[in-house]
Amino acid sequence: MVGSRQALGVLRLFCLLGAFVAVLDAQPKVSSLAAKPPADLAPAVASLLQPGGVKIIVGGATLDLWFVQTIATNGDGPGWSNVESGTLVGAMRVTGAFKEIRGKVVAPGVYSLRYGLQPQNGDHLGISTYRDFLVISPAGVDKDPKVLGFDGAVALSKQVIGTSHPAALSIDPPEDAPGAVLSTYKNDSGHDGVVFEVPRKPAGTIKFGLIVSGLIVH
Repeated sequence: MVGSRQALGVLRLFCLLGAFVAVLDAQPKVSSLAAKPPADLAPAVASLLQPGGVKIIVGGATLDLWFVQTIATNGDGPGWSNVESGTLVGAMRVTGAFKEIRGKVVAPGVYSLRYGLQPQNGDHLGISTYRDFLVISPAGVDKDPKVLGFDGAVALSKQVIGTSHPAALSIDPPEDAPGAVLSTYKNDSGHDGVVFEVPRKPAGTIKFGLIVSGLIVH
């Protein structure tokens, strides 16, 4: 009887350890990336990006991100308040199986990332806490770094997942993200995010969280 209890206790311990390891494996793993932006990007886009990036391993996917040297604004307000929709923010290379914030598969490849502010209309009420997103577009069609506006960015992005909505990453929170830069966190919905900080014009930075694993149902 004692031997059976001991065996059961050991089995429970292994189960707990297995569950703990599974949780750790599910968390994003973040590291600096020395590699330059991919050659797949248009030269005009690549020239605006920082020379190094960030590597994120999440689930079965690897995301390599490069942000712009400075985020263009049309004023000196805080955070994203004076960043126009369709402004180039960075680029991303996807390797492996990755799903964007609405659960649509983003095929392996290289993409641009542009700021998008979700419209305030009845079609989008209650979908997410914040209206701020990074819109994902194929690098092969997004060749001009000029500001595209919301409709222009969405028109390119719809080619990624073949729906009426753009492929996107949720910015949550858009300002004053918790923790150190490149640290990971969970938001109130249980989504996994990474903290970033990018310089903005004319001065200062934007410190924000970017959700890399999670689902917003629409």
